[in-house]
Amino acid sequence: MKSTALTIIAVLAASSIAVAQEAMPVDTDGDGMITPAELMTAFPDVNEGIFTAADTDGDGMLSMEEFASAQEDGLIPTGEM
Repeated sequence: MKSTALTIIAVLAASSIAVAQEAMPVDTDGDGMITPAELMTAFPDVNEGIFTAADTDGDGMLSMEEFASAQEDGLIPTGEM
């Protein structure tokens, strides 16, 4: 049971690191959050409406989790910027 839990934790940690590394070029100021300007500079086809839809907590910035979720939902393109 312990080894299964540790395996799950390791997989989740690795996937979180991959998401953070993928979002890093977008987060140009390195504060861990993505502003509308940062996102729209990295992805010119993304507009304010798409940003607002991705900003699920409504704080005006995207967390790495919101960024990853928006990519999974097809709101924000995946791959190279």
